[in-house]
Amino acid sequence: MSDAISDLKIPTIANVGDDRNTEGFLEVHLFSPREKLQQSLKKLALFWAIALVSVLIPVFHFVLVPLFFFLGIFFAYRSSKSDGQVLGGRSTCPHCQKEVAIKRAELQWPLSEICQNCTRVLRISRKSA
Repeated sequence: MSDAISDLKIPTIANVGDDRNTEGFLEVHLFSPREKLQQSLKKLALFWAIALVSVLIPVFHFVLVPLFFFLGIFFAYRSSKSDGQVLGGRSTCPHCQKEVAIKRAELQWPLSEICQNCTRVLRISRKSA
């Protein structure tokens, strides 16, 4: 039995900081509470393992060990606040009207993506009903 709540196709609106908007979509995988916990613990374990290995590096370990320790806590917390994962998607750049591929990322609204054509930053949010 899968713990996944669902995989959805969500309609979106993209803009570049002005009043021009374009529509698009995202394919997302929403996490169950169990999956959120697993993702958080994986990130915490990864950074703490790196901190443990950093103990062996002379002089730099004074900075690296605390750095990776706190980064582990930070990214685990951030991961626990994520609603899911963006699997991919498409939108159109409001500035140059070219198609923009939305890459795999953590699902935290609003999303940001860079237009591959004009290098503008697109702000992507859910389309209102």
